[in-house]
Amino acid sequence: MKRTIVSFVAAFVLSNLGVLSAPADDLSALAGKWVAEKTDERGRFSKQVLEIKTNKFTFQVLREGEELRLYAVGDVAAERLGPFKAAKFFNISGGRSASDLQPVDDERTVIYTLVNNELTVAANLDKERSEPATLTKFKKAAADGPKTLVIDKILMHQTPQTEVWYLCFDASVGEAAKRFNIPNKGYEKDELTIPTDLAIPNVLPGQTCKFVMKLDDVPGDEITEEMDNRSTGSFTVTESGSQTFKPEDHWRYTIYWHLK
Repeated sequence: MKRTIVSFVAAFVLSNLGVLSAPADDLSALAGKWVAEKTDERGRFSKQVLEIKTNKFTFQVLREGEELRLYAVGDVAAERLGPFKAAKFFNISGGRSASDLQPVDDERTVIYTLVNNELTVAANLDKERSEPATLTKFKKAAADGPKTLVIDKILMHQTPQTEVWYLCFDASVGEAAKRFNIPNKGYEKDELTIPTDLAIPNVLPGQTCKFVMKLDDVPGDEITEEMDNRSTGSFTVTESGSQTFKPEDHWRYTIYWHLK
């Protein structure tokens, strides 16, 4: 019976799932919950629910009345196939519920498009398979509600400062604003990771986070308009992600964030 369930998961999940992303920005755009509703040739309704968080996915199939019929989890890796966005998912475990999972010995590479919160997935094209090719359209589910945006850290790859320098980082989403600044805390060297743990409440995926970064070699000047170097920018909030900025020669940094 266990082997039958695993075979069913391999045939059903891997032929119908296949969402994931191409590089990191694409994977971030796919973060969240996606829903596809289908009716088979016998008129039976089913709902597929896919949720992507960072490099993990959860997939469920529910029948009429929200009865859970299949549950699967696994890892996600981004790929490119020529001009197409593609992804491989692997390390899959599946079963009838979250408490009844077994490994599925298969990997799949799928192709997808993402337009206006509609995710179209083409599966069973990566190699010769017993299942026919499928095309599934997922709609993005409404967000569960506001979360807290946490700007985890800043990786300062390079700065225009040549000696010890001081940092002020202001970030805002809408009217909510937070500052990271440790008075008299000096930094030096390149490829330096600065933990910020800056938390901005009541943020939704898709909102824009704006920021201002200031550097100076005199403590205290980094929080004023007399600073030596100033960089402004923004990023689109996703469940988790990172973005690199290069405001001027010899200044490059990456901001990392997540929602909780």
